[in-house]
This record gives sequence, structure tokens and C-alpha cells, in this order.
Amino acid sequence: MKLVFSFLTGIIFLLFSTGSGAQVGKYTLSGRPVFDQGFSTIIRSSVVLDPDTPAAAEKKPGVISEEALKICCEKVNSDKRRIYYLSTRNGKMILQLKGIYTRETLLFFHFSLNNRSNLDYDMDSIRFFVADRAAGRKPVSPKLTELAPVYVYGNTKIIRGKSKEPSVIALRRFTLPPGKRLLIEAREKNGGRHLQLQADNNTLIRARLI
Repeated sequence: MKLVFSFLTGIIFLLFSTGSGAQVGKYTLSGRPVFDQGFSTIIRSSVVLDPDTPAAAEKKPGVISEEALKICCEKVNSDKRRIYYLSTRNGKMILQLKGIYTRETLLFFHFSLNNRSNLDYDMDSIRFFVADRAAGRKPVSPKLTELAPVYVYGNTKIIRGKSKEPSVIALRRFTLPPGKRLLIEAREKNGGRHLQLQADNNTLIRARLI
């Protein structure tokens, strides 16, 4: 019995060590199992996204790449006016909030600045604040919390005389608790044609989906 077992073991050893080119069972010429080769092929063909690339950012929930941000702003900028009650003027300068939009964790504010004078309007900044407001017609309190823009699209530097410039500004998504208002200020550099809009929470929660 021992002789038979030794004989069979020798035959199997010769079969696996041969270089004749034949395939035996589930093993290849190199002695590697077939499923091992297939697994190696799968690993080599897999694509791993760099977590810092825009494509990877778009795969993460709640994260928008810079390229996607630009596309969103272009869509917003091409849309018609959706809000007709938020407009203010100083002299011949007019600031309009035309619409509010949302995608993922962001809010997009669509503006139009219209300069009807012959004097160029050099813009210092467009700033966003959350402020307390007393009941009735009392003035806004000085307690302000500024909101930093995430992305700015369009011309927010200079509005030439007799021209109109649209812009889109993206902020992190937020809502307003009772008694709070959103203040939006456009300030002129080295000038006094400052503009201010106020929006409540009802305006924010009606943001349109991009």
C-alpha cells in the first residue's frame, strides 16, 4: 500500500513540475491556480479615485466639485427672474435678487446690478449677514453674523455706466430662526452708493432645485 501511495505521489509531482505546455486541472504552466490569475487581472483593471480629484469629490455625498459648481452657476445665470419683491436702489444704482436655488449643501443667490448712471460703479464687496430684527419698523440691531461665500460667478468688480451685470454667489445651506433676517449688502469702493436687501426665512425655504 505504501508503495502504491509513493508511486502516485511521484506521478503527481512530475505532472505539476513539467514545462510541456499542457494545462492540468485548474492549474496553469507556472503552477499558479487559474482563479489567482483572474483575481490579479481584476485588481490591475480596478480604478481608484484620488480623494482630492474633482471626480472623487463628486462621488462623495454632499460635496460639489469646482467644475460642478460652475455648471450650476451657469444654469442659474441663464434662468429667468423668479423673485420680484427683493429689489433696492440708491440713486441710479439698482440691486435685484432674482432667485435662490439649491443643490446638495449649497444655496445659490442670483443677482443683477443695474447701473443707470454715467459713472462706473466700483464694487468693494457683496456681503451676507444674519441679523436680529426688532418687531415693527424699528431699525436692525448691530448684532451681525457674517456668512462667507463659497463660490462667486460673474462680474462683481465693476459695473460700467449704462450697463447691467448678473452674478451668482454660492453659500453653505442655512435657514433662519424666528426673529432673524438675512442682510445682503453691496458696497461701492470710495463711494456712497451702498445697497442693502433683506430676506426672511420664507424666501430661503422656497429655493428652487438645480
